[in-house]
Amino acid sequence: MVKIENAISTEGGIWKVFGRTVALRDVSLKVPKGSVFLMMGPNGSGKSTLLKIVTGLIKPTRGKIKVFGMDPWKQRPKIFAQVGAMFEDHAPPDWASGKAYLKYKATLKKVEKPEREALAAAELFGVEDFWDHQVSTYSSGMKRKLALTDAFINDPDLVILDDPTVALDKEARLALQGIVADRAKQNKTCVIASHIITEFENHATHLAVLNLGQIVVTGRVEDVQEKMGIRRVTIKTKQPETAANILMKKGYPIKVYGNRITVEGPEDPNEIINMLEKLGIKAETEETKVSLWEMYTRALTSS
Repeated sequence: MVKIENAISTEGGIWKVFGRTVALRDVSLKVPKGSVFLMMGPNGSGKSTLLKIVTGLIKPTRGKIKVFGMDPWKQRPKIFAQVGAMFEDHAPPDWASGKAYLKYKATLKKVEKPEREALAAAELFGVEDFWDHQVSTYSSGMKRKLALTDAFINDPDLVILDDPTVALDKEARLALQGIVADRAKQNKTCVIASHIITEFENHATHLAVLNLGQIVVTGRVEDVQEKMGIRRVTIKTKQPETAANILMKKGYPIKVYGNRITVEGPEDPNEIINMLEKLGIKAETEETKVSLWEMYTRALTSS
């Protein structure tokens, strides 16, 4: 039996053409199982189109994509129980109650007790507080919570979320972040397309930046940082002014934040520490965290 390492993978570049519009151009993608995969890009970059191909909602013009080793366009019923999704244009029917809608979706996933499963998902975001009412009476935030709940019915192995935090209150956003983190510990995969990068700053393990229908860069977060040429050393010392003057005279590009000095560039941190200590300055290095926003903007400007 072949072991499947990736929740999503492509075979050949994915293309999608709508009339004269090329929405996706030769896109190759691998989403490892258990990853929190953040998909970033400006409006019109192709994020939603790519995710709809992954879920089998639309067919690629060229190329193949696999979800748990299966073709989502040809084998959608087989992967339906393993995949949950919420898209920006997700619109539950106004005439139904939230409870009826979620129970129906649980039934489609062929769970043994649809109402119990619907309730378990509803409780993730507090939807059970209003799910007896018709969707037509819901606020935009309530509708978003209902759509989000739909994605987590039956605790699927892969959840795909397209701008999930739009119109959500702070409590729901924090709940979503916690759920994403907990799922990763269970080796369950989340793919999130979002304009609000900071929401998942501390949880993303992998990312892809799209622009004009193409992937600019993709991979593990630390690998993307390396690919973008973002190298930074942070030095902590009780003599920041003296250390900063020495480093500037040596030609190092630096920034000073209190007793911490950030050195830009592919410098060996041990060499810097040894140099300072030889000059009588005690110092130590700290792990330098590069923001996803910096990686994102660097990727777009380089494309």
